[in-house]
Amino acid sequence: MPGYKSILAPCRFIEPVIFILILVASFDSPSFGQNNFIPGEDLKYIVYFGPVNAGMATINLKRVIHNNEQVYYCKLGARSIGLPDKLYRIRDTYECYFDSITVLPYMAIRDIREGRKYKKKNIDTYDHKNRSIYSINKGEIKMLNVTRDVICAFYFIRNYDFNNLKTGDIITMDLLFDDELMTFRLHYLGKETIDARIGEINCLKLVPEIVEAKKPTDSENVSPNPEDEMTIWLSDDANQVPVRVKFDLLIGSIKADLIEYINLKY
Repeated sequence: MPGYKSILAPCRFIEPVIFILILVASFDSPSFGQNNFIPGEDLKYIVYFGPVNAGMATINLKRVIHNNEQVYYCKLGARSIGLPDKLYRIRDTYECYFDSITVLPYMAIRDIREGRKYKKKNIDTYDHKNRSIYSINKGEIKMLNVTRDVICAFYFIRNYDFNNLKTGDIITMDLLFDDELMTFRLHYLGKETIDARIGEINCLKLVPEIVEAKKPTDSENVSPNPEDEMTIWLSDDANQVPVRVKFDLLIGSIKADLIEYINLKY
């Protein structure tokens, strides 16, 4: 079929884009209890591969009861749409129950359903007091440092004060993804105004890179030029919402844009 590979390609990269979209976080000492988000907030994104609408993602935040405690609960759903959906169906879900003050996870769930056969589910329960994570797939995983899942990372950055950073600074955190410990680093590239789907938005510009926890942080384990791979734009306001993520590939560029938002705090 002419163009089959080029149409199919964006579907295969929806999860990496969503992974980074909800993972733009790090850092050492936020002001606990002063959240820049509230229950009831909804965000909606569209994922493009060139002119092709390849996928949609929604992020919803609620207050619920978990293990007899009042906590925050976030659900992120990502799915392919249109012709890409017919060629390679994607229905991915991320969920997390977390503390509304420390923004640390109690339980994180990742349910991946892609194509006709591929399915994978991760359920991770966090014991921060004993620096331990229990995975249904791998058993006990010991934390080396304070560790978050990708959804808590997403909300953690919403509370961070970027005014203390200068262009070129690198910010770092540890996280667990797909039952693997890793270090996530963000290169802060300053401020930029972009023409987004929701209007002209003043943004903070960031470039991420991943370092595997089992390897040393050296030139063989980090991107020597991360600008060539992915760029993230956060709104330069108190909400600090991801407005756009751009992922550069040899086959072209994939972009996720914020298209709708409800019940932002500011």
